[in-house]
Amino acid sequence: MTSPTAHVVAPDATIRAEVLAALRQAGITSVPEPYGSPDTVIVTAVATVSEALVACPPQPRSAPQGTLVVADRFSPADVARVLRSGTLVMLRFADATPRRLAAAVQAARDGEVRLPHEVLVGVLGGVGTPDPAGRSRTAGRSPLTPRQTRVLALMAEGQDNATIARSLLCSNHTVKNVIYDMMARLQVRNRAHAVACGVEAGLI
Repeated sequence: MTSPTAHVVAPDATIRAEVLAALRQAGITSVPEPYGSPDTVIVTAVATVSEALVACPPQPRSAPQGTLVVADRFSPADVARVLRSGTLVMLRFADATPRRLAAAVQAARDGEVRLPHEVLVGVLGGVGTPDPAGRSRTAGRSPLTPRQTRVLALMAEGQDNATIARSLLCSNHTVKNVIYDMMARLQVRNRAHAVACGVEAGLI
């Protein structure tokens, strides 16, 4: 697999220069066009995560790119909106060392989920996040079984199948079957889509 490249979007010139410098140190090439290659990740560097929705260029529906948001402030409601837009990797400026930035770019290119721990806790706790489907977490209306919901939550934490299997004390094969059935019930395409759907519907 080829190495990812990055297209940096930042309204502030100083912030953009800092991110570009960190990418260079990480060995990641920056490119002038956002949609030249499926290996290009759009890195949006903003003060608040809500600004990413405005700053990030529109995605082509036929071939959406991996996206990464680097920000200082993350409100749970805004994080949920950004997740619903398809961005599943976020990083705090304070944590944006070359090594962590490289790992985040790789995760965005590969369609993984990666959020700062306290941001993930806020979103999964539902703090400030409206329930768009009007569903209650305790009303028993979830289309998922308790085990599927647990697997979905672990996926949202960025855990792979082997780690999920250890957490649930089951085999990798069982985890694969649970994920397959869960995706069919949610009618989603991949893990990233499943997590975004789960957050939007209030399932996790």
